[in-house]
Amino acid sequence: MTRFRNMIWLLIIPLLAFGIHKHYISLTKIEFIKEEKAVQITMKFFLDDIELALENRIGESMELASKYENKLADKYLETYIRQKFKIWIDEKEMTYNFLGKEYDNNEVFFYIELQNIDKINTIEVENSMLFETYAEQQNYIKFTIEETQKTFILVKSNVKEMLKL
Repeated sequence: MTRFRNMIWLLIIPLLAFGIHKHYISLTKIEFIKEEKAVQITMKFFLDDIELALENRIGESMELASKYENKLADKYLETYIRQKFKIWIDEKEMTYNFLGKEYDNNEVFFYIELQNIDKINTIEVENSMLFETYAEQQNYIKFTIEETQKTFILVKSNVKEMLKL
């Protein structure tokens, strides 16, 4: 009987190890709305990952999505995003409007918009968010530009990609 239990544990422990492993990913959707002459960007991150990155950066507790949220959280988040996320259209670096954030369970969504965009020939994105915190971080970028849909995966060794239309 003891031998049987030992065999079961030998089978269960590796399964538990795979279940516990955390994946460090984000998703950024970039969509060109031609009728509105706008590029709308939605970024989705795990809340605890963003919180840890900010806490490491500024040395203060963030406690995002709680009643104890740092009063300067919005400012810190916007500064972080502007430093780590850049976008170029037709080789011109764009200034974007940070519209805000929204919490949903253990995720945080950031909303960004570019205005007065008539046409896109090339769009380039640099997203180095969370690479300073997690070496395994993967930032997925999903483009929807008119009829073109394309997804890129950015990693620490490659934080920038360009889509040519």
